[in-house]
Amino acid sequence: MSTITLGLSAILGKTGEPARGNFNETGYTRYGLTYQDTAKMTQEDGEETEFYSEENDDPEEIITKTGKTTFAFSIMNPDLACLKRLFGGEIAADIYAYPDATADVEESLIIVPRKGLKFQVPRAKIKAKFNGEFSKKGLLLLEVTATVQKPHTDGLKKLYVTVIKKTT
Repeated sequence: MSTITLGLSAILGKTGEPARGNFNETGYTRYGLTYQDTAKMTQEDGEETEFYSEENDDPEEIITKTGKTTFAFSIMNPDLACLKRLFGGEIAADIYAYPDATADVEESLIIVPRKGLKFQVPRAKIKAKFNGEFSKKGLLLLEVTATVQKPHTDGLKKLYVTVIKKTT
């Protein structure tokens, strides 16, 4: 039976890799509310290198390199703790101080749709940037891109997928 995946319930993250791909949400927290229509998963096309001989028109060997996978979403209600989490920097006396240099932020993620397939990424490089309008019809958004990376932990895969169990 096929599975239809749609909607979004939560995007969760935490510092560090899990011990295994088991979708245990302990220690994971939300970034905030995800702005409508901004949560996306993208897999780039892979790259193929073909090797030809002088004697044949068809390739003798083809080596394939997988394209990268990214998850992108916009947070519509970032607080100071979220800014520190995604940009680095410091919070003192309810004031966030942006860092002098770009912070390397890595987290593991769990992406939970309303129904269908649920994703776990043990290691992702996180980049965030502000995008906002200061108007009656605009919001200040924090655009986040999470690029899937090879985990450091032996035996851990870069991506896990499971089916959300239906509750009756």
